[in-house]
Amino acid sequence: MIKSFISKMFFISAILIMVSSGVMNAKIVDTSPALGNKVTNLDKWLFAKSAPEMWAKVTVPHSCNAIDGHSSSYYRGKSYYKTILNFTDAQINKPLYLLFEGAAQAATVSVNGKMLSRHKGGYTPFVVSINGAVRSGDNEILVMCDNTEDTELIPVSSDFNKNNGLHNPVYLLEMNNVYASPVNYGLYRMHVTTPEVSDNKAITQVNSFLQNASARQQKINIVLTLIDANGKVCYNSKEKIVLKGNGSLDYKKKFQLNKPHLWNGVEDPYLYMVRLLITDQKGKLLDNIETTVGYRYYRLDADKGFFLNGHSYPLRGVAMHQDWDKRASAVTTEEFDKDYAIVKELGANFLRLAHYPHNDYVFKKCDELGIIIQTEIPWVNICGIRATDAYFENIHQQMKEMITNLYKHPSIVFWGMWNELDNWGNTDHFQGRIDTDRIVKETARLYDFAKSLNPDRYVGLTDCSNFERDGYRNLKGDYYSENRYNGWYYNEFPDFTKEMTSDHQKMGILNVSEYGVGINPFCHSRDPLKTTKRGTGGSRHDEEFGNLLHESHVRQIMKMPFINFTSLWIMFDFPVANRFEGYMDTEDGVNFTESEDRKFMNDKGLVTRDRKTKKDVFYLYKSLWNKKETTVYITSRRFKIRPSGVPIQVKVYSNAKSLILYQNGKEIERLNGSGEETGVIWNFKPVNFKERNDTFKVVADNGVSDEVIFQQIKQF
Repeated sequence: MIKSFISKMFFISAILIMVSSGVMNAKIVDTSPALGNKVTNLDKWLFAKSAPEMWAKVTVPHSCNAIDGHSSSYYRGKSYYKTILNFTDAQINKPLYLLFEGAAQAATVSVNGKMLSRHKGGYTPFVVSINGAVRSGDNEILVMCDNTEDTELIPVSSDFNKNNGLHNPVYLLEMNNVYASPVNYGLYRMHVTTPEVSDNKAITQVNSFLQNASARQQKINIVLTLIDANGKVCYNSKEKIVLKGNGSLDYKKKFQLNKPHLWNGVEDPYLYMVRLLITDQKGKLLDNIETTVGYRYYRLDADKGFFLNGHSYPLRGVAMHQDWDKRASAVTTEEFDKDYAIVKELGANFLRLAHYPHNDYVFKKCDELGIIIQTEIPWVNICGIRATDAYFENIHQQMKEMITNLYKHPSIVFWGMWNELDNWGNTDHFQGRIDTDRIVKETARLYDFAKSLNPDRYVGLTDCSNFERDGYRNLKGDYYSENRYNGWYYNEFPDFTKEMTSDHQKMGILNVSEYGVGINPFCHSRDPLKTTKRGTGGSRHDEEFGNLLHESHVRQIMKMPFINFTSLWIMFDFPVANRFEGYMDTEDGVNFTESEDRKFMNDKGLVTRDRKTKKDVFYLYKSLWNKKETTVYITSRRFKIRPSGVPIQVKVYSNAKSLILYQNGKEIERLNGSGEETGVIWNFKPVNFKERNDTFKVVADNGVSDEVIFQQIKQF
């Protein structure tokens, strides 16, 4: 019922815009009417890089770094976007806004040659009022995007590309004279807070900023409704309000729901709908805003980990960038859908969306999938002795924009302040040497600011020094996360437990925000501990080494219940201009070819950047996390050619109860359990080749199977 009603609203809104808008080169947005009374997706633009007179047609989301981002040097500078909007006299006499969901990294917005806004921050939404600058007829909208290095704009330095462009959608918002403002409460023009939630009741606080753009006093009705997933009205109120001419009202309403159906993570991500209607005294609809709300309560425990709705709920998942092959950060909804289908298949219940706020569509997906999120601002690496006040003002601005615009999403539990403020990157090229005293001071100030904006969520930070920098044990936060690459950049696999246990004793509430290893799924070895080139710049990233590292970390994490969340690095490989590693391929461990595709890439992903290859360790984690699907996966399957006379060790990742190994159709061995603590890493006894090409098949107790062919050759 509710879905049917919303679909009708979309259709009516689309018809109204098509009949009356007059906006050129625009597509009607298929989304909630929450953004505005009439919403037009401005997806068709003219684009020029560097020289504004050389225009080409592009579709937004767009980035000029879509191709050169995967190279040793990507474009950093100014680019220009231009479109023409046609308005009637009636339209220009009502409130008009441009909404940018992300213009990277800084943007200047001009209308008819008049500069209206400068915005510094490439990932957070912002709105620009265009009233007074537009006229009846054609109007030129010009946006200059600039990703030039700027030491007063985060991120200054990063191990990811800082792309240019309108890489998130742009909308035209047309309002009636009485409307809910898009300025005060972000994208959805309404904040819905759940300050008190239990199994028995939920308190809901609704805030929206109402404006009267006319000079006349307006008598209006406000109808607030809570609707469950079946279309049943669970709460309804109606108020009569008088708005003075050119006046405003910060509307606030609180109500109680008894016995709420809780949003319960991936098992039951139940969502209600909050709708706020504004009508005149005759019942004519003036505005309609709505958003979903999920009722949940949670807590962090320094010794027992994360709890959701009163039950232990260890958060286990991955980190993700907003990136796609040949599109850079200008990802479409269709591509997001494909990515989150893979996340769902993996079975993760947690995501760290790094190192900046992602497109709002992603958070809607996570609300619906029940995945808990940390999102963060891109204060990465840099805080030097020459950091200016403007630098910290930009940090606060981006924190405010992130919280204000993403406020409504029940999937978000954690706001991240910074990542890896350490020695590396803090050089004279940027702001000088690291200033740890300033970091401690500014972290406390940013924490207090974030909590003032949203007291009900957790605010924390991500370190990489084991909190050994001066003053770091006094950092202010609700939680503390650590990036550790034991066995890859330093130390050995078992040191992970030792360091995390020490960090837990120092800081209390602790998370593992990154761990991982470079993995080239097309590079193989029979002795990966000897052949893999560990760390930065190594040309050989054997897949078998990656398997061993992740297996070790999985076992160690299982023995550390105090860890609230873990997010391995990373879901998908992504390009980094200054990385030249992991580019040697071999399917026999002896003969190598150099791959251009794997240069300038961070290859720690569970899946390749083109999404075509799920690496072995994807199935390790799927076996652990996806309990709804039986996984049977034979590892090292791309290690196709083996030396004759050397037995084959068949290793399988599986969450089955029992497995049978067949060689060329003949049963070789039956296992009734993995025989190790994870329950998903199965090793069969080594077997000798029977033919030149042998087929190995593994079958689970319920019939799910996997099959590979290995070839033996004598030239080793």
